[in-house]
Amino acid sequence: MLPTRRSVSVVATQVRTLPALRYGAMAALAVLVALAFTVFGSVGRASAVQADCEFVLGFGALQAMAPSTVGACVANEQHDASDGVTRQQTSSGVLLWDKATNWTGFTDGYRTWVNGPTGLQERLSIERFDWEPASIALGATAEADAATLAYVSAAIAAYEQDGLDATVAHYNSEASIEGGRSLMMVDRSSLTLLAAPIFRNLVGATLPRGHSLLRVIQVVNEDGGWVNHLQTNPVNGQREPRRSYFVLHDGIVFSSGHFSVRADLAGVIREYVSNAIGRYRTQGLDATVDFYNSDASVDGYLYLFLMDPDDIYLAHPIFPHLIGTDIKDVVGSNGYELGKEIAKATPEGHWVEYPWPNPATGREEPKTAWVVRHEGLIFASGYYTPDPSAEPPAWMGADPREYTVEYVQQAIARYDRDGLESMTNFYNSTAAFEGQFYLFAMDANDIYFVHPLFPRLIGTDIKDVVGSDGFELGKAIAAATEEGVWVEYLWPHPVTLQEAPKVTFAIRHDGRIFASGYYPVADDPAAATMAYVQAAIDRYERDGLDATAAYYNSRESFDGASFLFLIDENDLYLVNPLIPQRIGTDVKLVRARGLDGMVYNFGEQIASVTEEGGWFHNLRPSAQGSGSATHVWAIRHDGLIFGSAYFDDE
Repeated sequence: MLPTRRSVSVVATQVRTLPALRYGAMAALAVLVALAFTVFGSVGRASAVQADCEFVLGFGALQAMAPSTVGACVANEQHDASDGVTRQQTSSGVLLWDKATNWTGFTDGYRTWVNGPTGLQERLSIERFDWEPASIALGATAEADAATLAYVSAAIAAYEQDGLDATVAHYNSEASIEGGRSLMMVDRSSLTLLAAPIFRNLVGATLPRGHSLLRVIQVVNEDGGWVNHLQTNPVNGQREPRRSYFVLHDGIVFSSGHFSVRADLAGVIREYVSNAIGRYRTQGLDATVDFYNSDASVDGYLYLFLMDPDDIYLAHPIFPHLIGTDIKDVVGSNGYELGKEIAKATPEGHWVEYPWPNPATGREEPKTAWVVRHEGLIFASGYYTPDPSAEPPAWMGADPREYTVEYVQQAIARYDRDGLESMTNFYNSTAAFEGQFYLFAMDANDIYFVHPLFPRLIGTDIKDVVGSDGFELGKAIAAATEEGVWVEYLWPHPVTLQEAPKVTFAIRHDGRIFASGYYPVADDPAAATMAYVQAAIDRYERDGLDATAAYYNSRESFDGASFLFLIDENDLYLVNPLIPQRIGTDVKLVRARGLDGMVYNFGEQIASVTEEGGWFHNLRPSAQGSGSATHVWAIRHDGLIFGSAYFDDE
């Protein structure tokens, strides 16, 4: 559910004329347009730098040895008496000093650099040099580690007793999940995922070459080892620190882990806001605004919103349509005037609690924001406290035809219960969106009074709407009876803004027409995607590179939600009509979140594709619910890489 505004709509309507329609205009939700920038991943993120911290003693010496690896200072060092380890966060990872062993190192979670007897040495975090202490705490509690070890040991014992098939069957079931721990089993020789109950759709697949933990799986031995990394927590959709144990047994890698979220979320947010103020002090307003309006500034749920001395938005990377509007006009879905409360910010700062969409989950969740006024500007960020018992949205995985009818019937029930005005206000807001489903409604004279996606249609007669193919779809919908009718026609797809087949259910109730619809996918979307890419290769062979690039950089080339990306011999984008800013950039810089929630080097994976082609999978965040799976087909031809994708909500 998205918040509403009194004087400015939270939903930006990007209007495009649709020549094929006699009435109406194209409009796209800003949150859906933003999805286009994450269809094929996001470029690696940068961390803000704190101006008033420094590296000292052993940390200073290590940073001087590898300044580009360690990165910039983010916070001063802190000693944890519970484990005897001193830590200092940097823009690239964490510096650590173990008092008991005088061990000093730096880790980004995956790799570790140790200041040893021969100088600075690099290894995987799962490995140890012969001269190192047997174990380094690195902040994980002994209790959590012991529970994870016991869980993995029990799985190995089950394998020895019951055999592979029974063990795989059990650890692919929800019954195997204990205390938030689930097992991953990978066949080491083939890199096939054998068990993963949280990501059952990946079981049987080969781990992609760009998977962030692939090297760990390839090098771990029978002694086992720990890895600290970031992973999306399936409970709340947020990226959180995770500590995972890997061990090789009988040719199979067994792994499990636990999330170790920093308890001081308030401290994390205050530090993030402080870093933003530090960036403003050192780099100035323009550079700060540019950075915090960029995708690079967003890390999971963490982002900054910034207002000028008149409380006008200067930066908001999640809802950029708010830029230029007054935050005091923003009202939460519960009626709370959160904008006015945020505008009361002082140099000392204060906390504001309100409901707001979590960009990591797409759901409205309780948010707690820290807001500070500095030199007249308001710097603000916050954290979410989602309900861990929240169920996936009802539309996800549902039969689209059945859910279309259910969605329309829900609208009719709301109309009967709450009245026309309340129903109209709700379904003209983005709060009513459920995935691809939204309501449009007409009065007894067939005049639109609800259309949240194309609001310019409101007040016009649906009977005047004609598709690009000449089909009088408006008249067909206006023929709706109390039993309901199904109508198939071409209509703009909300992601690509291009026409695609749509199937709509319309029913007349109390004289009014209530309608919604869905965009059907091909019976075999994988085959359709491969055929689309092959057609692009055929065009290249027939017309040459320049003509092919020109065509596929135009929206004329879209086929429903399908579009082409094309990469040259130097791994630079030649074609990307959905994200033209990518053209000329290196695909290897692109990172994405896999279906298992792990962030990996998606671009490097694409760049390694061969003439045989291959499938690559990641998550595309959704603004109205959990993310959709993106399935990318890429193939190298004549030195170039041709690719496209299809999406699903499974």
